[in-house]
Amino acid sequence: GAMTKLDMVLLVALGILSMEAVNYLALLSGAWMKFNPIPVRGKHLDEFTTTDKIFIGISKAQTGPFVYFLLRYALEEPNLLWMPAELSVKNVLLPLPVMFLVFDFFYTSLHWALHIKAIYGYIHKHHHTQKAPSRANEDAINVHPIEYILGEYNHLWSLFLCCHIFHIQIHILGAFLFLAIGGILAGWNHTRYDIVASLFGWTIYDSKAHDVHHRIPQSNYGQYTMFWDHVFGTYRA
Repeated sequence: GAMTKLDMVLLVALGILSMEAVNYLALLSGAWMKFNPIPVRGKHLDEFTTTDKIFIGISKAQTGPFVYFLLRYALEEPNLLWMPAELSVKNVLLPLPVMFLVFDFFYTSLHWALHIKAIYGYIHKHHHTQKAPSRANEDAINVHPIEYILGEYNHLWSLFLCCHIFHIQIHILGAFLFLAIGGILAGWNHTRYDIVASLFGWTIYDSKAHDVHHRIPQSNYGQYTMFWDHVFGTYRA
């Protein structure tokens, strides 16, 4: 049957709790799995300022509305599947690399644009007060509210493009994994853990890449993968 307002409220609450769980998982998993530390080469932001705390609070407060709009879209999109019987590798796992590549194409472009001198000081400069991220998602979401909105809703934009424009059928579990894995990777990007994931000899994720960006801002603009930085010539090891 149709989803009631109570169902929607419960799902939004579940979404917020899930994202908080992802935050803790990103922070604690490095210690659990005993990853090597990344040497601190930039200046660490030891204490949050009042502006930092306000921006982090605003970012967290936006999680609820984001989950709401995501669900509103997901319930109306015919290429987003909900039934457990429809689960398959084809609609859960295979769309993931496509979603991440689509997301990072736009994120890399946006991130590059935020570093344009005429814009940088107004929005993205705040995030770069931290030269050696360590607090996982707390450092990741310590951004200007405009930047957070653009980055967060890029997930929804990417899902829309994959489902509605590219006509890829994606199960809601695949969409959830896209967000959950993305949250963990963004968190790992802002820790001191040296985490590398490779497939057939190709590096598909390396937490050091974003650490380099915090020290050398005109490089490594991607969030989850450096694929587009290699394409655009902005990758730096």
